[in-house]
Amino acid sequence: SPFRRSPFFELTRFDRGKEGGSMSASAPSSTGTKISNSERKDRSIRLWGERGQLALEQGHVCVLRATVLATEVLKNLVLPGVGTFTIVDNARVTERDLGNNFFVTQASIGEPRCREVTRLLLELNDEVKGNFVDEDPATKIEEDPDFFGRFSAVIATDLAEPLLLKLAAILWGKNIPLFVGKAYGMIGAWRNVLPEVCIVESRPEYSKENYRLDNPFPQLREFVDKYDLDSCTHPFLPVTEEKQPDGTWKDTGTGRVVVPKAHSHMPAFTLLIKVLDMWKANHGGTPPQTSAEKDAFKVLFDDLQLSQIQDEENFVEAKTLARHAYAPFDVSSEVRSLFADDKAAPTSSCTSPFWLVVRGLRLFVDNEGGGRLPLSGNLPDMHADTKSYIALQNLYREQAQRDTAAVVAHVQKVLADMGQPPDLVAQDEIALMCRNAAHIRMVRTRSLSEEYSRPNSEEWGWMLDMPEEFPHHLYVLLRAAERYRVLFGAYPGSTQPMEDGDVDRYKEVVSQLCSEMGVQASSFGDDILHEVVRYGASELHSMAAAMGGVGAQEVTKVLMKQFIPANGTFVFNGVSGKNALCHF
Repeated sequence: SPFRRSPFFELTRFDRGKEGGSMSASAPSSTGTKISNSERKDRSIRLWGERGQLALEQGHVCVLRATVLATEVLKNLVLPGVGTFTIVDNARVTERDLGNNFFVTQASIGEPRCREVTRLLLELNDEVKGNFVDEDPATKIEEDPDFFGRFSAVIATDLAEPLLLKLAAILWGKNIPLFVGKAYGMIGAWRNVLPEVCIVESRPEYSKENYRLDNPFPQLREFVDKYDLDSCTHPFLPVTEEKQPDGTWKDTGTGRVVVPKAHSHMPAFTLLIKVLDMWKANHGGTPPQTSAEKDAFKVLFDDLQLSQIQDEENFVEAKTLARHAYAPFDVSSEVRSLFADDKAAPTSSCTSPFWLVVRGLRLFVDNEGGGRLPLSGNLPDMHADTKSYIALQNLYREQAQRDTAAVVAHVQKVLADMGQPPDLVAQDEIALMCRNAAHIRMVRTRSLSEEYSRPNSEEWGWMLDMPEEFPHHLYVLLRAAERYRVLFGAYPGSTQPMEDGDVDRYKEVVSQLCSEMGVQASSFGDDILHEVVRYGASELHSMAAAMGGVGAQEVTKVLMKQFIPANGTFVFNGVSGKNALCHF
C-alpha cells in the first residue's frame, strides 16, 4: 500500500530559525510491498502523458496552514509525484487534530503541525521534496510578500478574509495561481483564482478533428483518385473477381457471387470524398445542408455497397463518419477568442511562447490554411487493407508537418519583427500547439477582490430561493461565517460551550452581507442558520477528503497545463449531494 509508513527519514535544517526545515524520504520499506515509483509514474503517465508528468514534477506548491483539507489536497499531489511542497503553519498539533487529520499521530501532540504533516506526507512518495515553515502565514503575507514568488501555485484553506484578499492581490500581481478551499461541516467550496492559465493539451472528452474531407489537399486528392468504385480499382489490391453484366461479381475459381476484396477494403475517407464529389455534382456544387439532405447523403453509402445485406465494414464506417464530410471543421469560438485577444494582436509586445504561437496560428489560418487550422496528423481507426491505411496515415502526417513548418515560419517572422531571437520558442512547442490547435484554451478567472466587491448577484440571486436545487446559498453562508470570524475573533458556534448569542449574531452578519451583495436575506431560514452555527467550523474528514480530491485535481490541471481548470467556485452540499460550479 502507498500509505505504508516507513521510519527511515533524514531531516535537513535549512534555517534553525522560524523558516523550519526540509525533509525527504531516504530509504525504501524492507517489506517489499511498497509501490515503486516506476509503477506509480506508469499509472500517472497513462492519464496525462510524459509531458504532463514532467510538468507536475517541476511544480512547487505552497500551502498556508496544514488543515485537514490542505493535507488531503497535498496527499493527492504527493502520490502522483508533485516536485516540491512547502507548508507554512505555526499551529501545534492538538488532540482535536487526531480526530480528523490522518497525517498526525498521538506522538505529534504539541509538535509543530507543519513538520509532522510534512514528515508523514513524504512517506507516500520518496521522490517528492517537502519543506515546512513554522511561522504564521499572516507574517509572510504582511512582511515578506516576495516569499511567494518562488511557487508554482499557492493553496489557502483557513485564512481570515482580509489576509486572503491581501494574499490574492500579491499573487495576482505575480501571475501565480491561488486556490482557496473550505471544508466547513457538511459544506465544501473550492475557488480557483487564476490571472491567466494557457492550456495546450485540454484533452476534451469528445474531439472534433479536422480532416479536410470537404476540400482535400493535393496529395490526398491524388491518393483518392487511385481508387474506383465501379471497376473496384485499388492501388494495393489486385482485382481477382470478374464483373458480370448484371453488376455482380463472381469468384473466377468457384463461380460464386462475392464482394471483391478491393471494394470492401477501400478506406472510409476515400469513400467519403468520392461520395461527396458525387453529391456535389448533382447539387450545384454544394454539400448536404438540411437534415433531409444529410440523411439522403448517408443513404448513398448503402446504395453503393455490393453486399446484398449491406455489411461492408468500410461503407458502414463511412456512413458513421459522414458528418466529417458535410459538416466541415470550423475554428471554434474559444480559439477565435484567443486570436482576438490583445496579447495576440499584431502590435502586441507579449513574448510568452503560447501567445507567440497563437499569433502564428492566426496568420496560418488567414493565409495557407484558408480559414482552417493546421492538421493534427491523427486518423481514426478504419477498416482497410494495411498498405492503404499506412499510406493514408503518412499523407496526413506529412501534411501536418507542412502545416507546422508554415506556422514555424510565421512565428519566426513575428519574432524577427519584435527583435527577439528566433529560438525563443522551441519548434517542439510549436509542433505540440499545432497538433492541439483545435483545443487550445486560456482561462482567466475574476480576481478575488472583484468577486467580493462586485458580485454577480443578479445572475444567481434568484437561486437562493431554491436551496434544494442549487447550492449557491451555501456560498453566502460561508462568506458570512468568515465575516463573523473577523468581527468576533472566532467562527460562529466554535467556542465550547457554544454561546447562545452566536445564532443571533450570525443572523445579523448574514443580513448585512446580503445587503452588500444585493440579495434577499429572507432567503435564509432559521433552520439553515442554526445548522451552520452547529457546524462550529468543524472539518469533517469525509468532507475534507472529497474536497481534497476536487482541489488536487484543479491544482494538477494548472501545474500540468492540461485539461481545463474550473472558472468559478465549486460549491458542494454534503447533505444533499448537490453541487455546482458557480460564478459569483
